[in-house]
Amino acid sequence: MGVKVSKKRLKQSGNAVKEVLRGSFIGHPVIIRNLPFALYVTVLSLVAIWSAHRAESRVREISKKVVLLNELESEYLEAKSNLMKMGTESSVRQRSQALGLVPSHRAPARISPASDE
Repeated sequence: MGVKVSKKRLKQSGNAVKEVLRGSFIGHPVIIRNLPFALYVTVLSLVAIWSAHRAESRVREISKKVVLLNELESEYLEAKSNLMKMGTESSVRQRSQALGLVPSHRAPARISPASDE
């Protein structure tokens, strides 16, 4: 069940291969007529490739910045928590005792300005 190919058909395909190898098909009127469209499609495909590449690089950049933002947010929360702990009365009392300061047992006295009478 072989495929029968006529000699004329073989000769035509052989001629087509020779034309392609020689480059003589480039000057064909159909090729020249469609050349602007082919260039247009080529430019559009290059723009699409560039756009996809640019979008991927933006996505990578955004993901890096999201990771950095999460790290900075956790640092901020940790620093805020430490600051709140340091501001409590018991923490201040412990640090002041380490410096040799002791809390007063007397209530503070009010100082009022002397009146000029």
